[in-house]
Amino acid sequence: MLGEHRMFLKSLQWRLVAFFCIVTFCLIIPISFLLNKSVEYTYYDIFIQDIQRVFKGWDVTSSNPSLMEIQNGIRNNPNVFYIMGENRSYTIVGRKDNTIYFSSDPSYDEMSNGKFLNGLLQSENFLKGLAGTGDGDNNRLVRYDNRDFFDYAKPIGDYVLYIRFYKDEWQRTINVFNRIIFSSLLFALTFAIILGYLLSKTITVPIVRLMHKAESIARGDFSQVLEVKSDDEIGKLTEAFNYMSKNLRDTLAEISSEKNKIETILNYMTDGVVAFNKKGEVIHTNPAFIEMVGEENFEESFNDYTRRLGLDFTIEDIMQQKTINGKEFDIEIGDRAARIYFAVFEEKDGEPGGIIAVVQDVTRQMKLEKMRREFVANVSHELRTPLTSIKSYSETLLDGALEDPVMSRKFLSVINTEADRMTRLVKDLLQLSSHDNNQAKLNIQKIYLTEIVKNCVEKMRIEADGKNQILEYHAGSEIPVVHADRDRIEQVIVNLLSNAIKYTPAGGKIVVDLGVLPEEVFIKIVDTGIGIPEEDIPRIFERFYRVDKARSREMGGTGLGLSIAKEIVEAHSGQITIESQLGKGTEVMVKLPIRNKDNDIFNEGVIQS
Repeated sequence: MLGEHRMFLKSLQWRLVAFFCIVTFCLIIPISFLLNKSVEYTYYDIFIQDIQRVFKGWDVTSSNPSLMEIQNGIRNNPNVFYIMGENRSYTIVGRKDNTIYFSSDPSYDEMSNGKFLNGLLQSENFLKGLAGTGDGDNNRLVRYDNRDFFDYAKPIGDYVLYIRFYKDEWQRTINVFNRIIFSSLLFALTFAIILGYLLSKTITVPIVRLMHKAESIARGDFSQVLEVKSDDEIGKLTEAFNYMSKNLRDTLAEISSEKNKIETILNYMTDGVVAFNKKGEVIHTNPAFIEMVGEENFEESFNDYTRRLGLDFTIEDIMQQKTINGKEFDIEIGDRAARIYFAVFEEKDGEPGGIIAVVQDVTRQMKLEKMRREFVANVSHELRTPLTSIKSYSETLLDGALEDPVMSRKFLSVINTEADRMTRLVKDLLQLSSHDNNQAKLNIQKIYLTEIVKNCVEKMRIEADGKNQILEYHAGSEIPVVHADRDRIEQVIVNLLSNAIKYTPAGGKIVVDLGVLPEEVFIKIVDTGIGIPEEDIPRIFERFYRVDKARSREMGGTGLGLSIAKEIVEAHSGQITIESQLGKGTEVMVKLPIRNKDNDIFNEGVIQS
């Protein structure tokens, strides 16, 4: 065992030494590279600044100077030494014929003019200047004839001024930097070897201790998964960590999975859930419960809840009796009806640990049940009235009135009227039922509301004239085409006009307006009728709801017209609203969306294009 420890210590020591050396090397080499590049870019900036100084002293004003003017401009330039010297040169080349007219470059020889020109043509900056597309100022280092240099080209009329800056000038600076860096590298490597050795001695002893602790951690403590790379103590330590990690990972994954499932179920339940411990303190709630009881109340104790909800038992009663499981209680939370269920949960020892309560919001269910009862009662009442009349007049005819032609004709007319009323009622009920079951089919097509509304107004004008009413129709200009069911829209307009005529006294006025809103077409019907009480307006679209039941039946209404109109308009993704003042009149507004047929937004299951 001692030999194994020594091998481990030795290998780890040299690994650490090698690591420090590699890190040192990896740090200094990039620094050397960056310094070289920094010097290079610095000299390039100096090169560009020197060129700018030359052109500041440039006295050639012509936009297309001659060769002589260019040469004189360079000779007379006080800053010409910036482009001439040991490592700098300039060359003048004709743009039209690529002729080299002058060059101060040491590598230029009139006898080898072609070779020098070929070198120029390999430069992107020179080619850019030759093409006249702008200054060739790419800062890329160019290599030609075994020499590196920066270059710059500027088109001047029919010529190109090409300038070179050879690397020889800044290479000396780079060499000085490199010697300093190399010396630093040797010093740093020596320091890294010494430091790595000393640090390795301080690390190996704690690692041996950690290895023994890792075996105990694997029996129940926390850790992480490590890659096994060796058979020494580090490898054994890694195996111990991995063993521990596997057990821990499996256990935590199982617990986490179950926890996530439960939390997801609770968070997305529409029913409220709250749990209390044995003391009656809240230990868990879900969002639905907090939304029901309110943020300010969700931390109340169990006894506070039961007292506020009108329940006559406490947490102590339940803990002792345990008879509450599965029982339900109807309660009220604010303006909502709710149903609450309780269940006692147990701890590991079988003793009661607390109570879980599930709260269901049954407000909508209660409202639907109430509406169903009212609907059945209304239908029964609406059918009973005409059936009673038919029964009574039929019995009278059977008892002898049939012998009297005048009386029998009168009675048969009443029977026919009541039968028609029943037919209308059943027809309206069937239409509403088809809407409720998403079975109503809309024959969607292009319709022109200007024409449709006008036809409906003319159709109802006879009825209005019979009551000496003024019926006006106004249509805006450029009413767009709407995709809708023509027959259903006509049904809505006729129904609304019929109501306006019925409930407007003789001599009254009815105005129909057709216009356009930013994204909708509207039909507005305004009358000077008897109006609707303010408290009745919210319920005006309910089925069988009448403001004046006796008068409505007298006029032959079923109480379903506005409900059907609302269903039809909403099936077209539209909106219908009513504003009214008692004794002054009523305004009904129908809005239909403007859309393309290929972009329908009707209710799913209702459209049949």
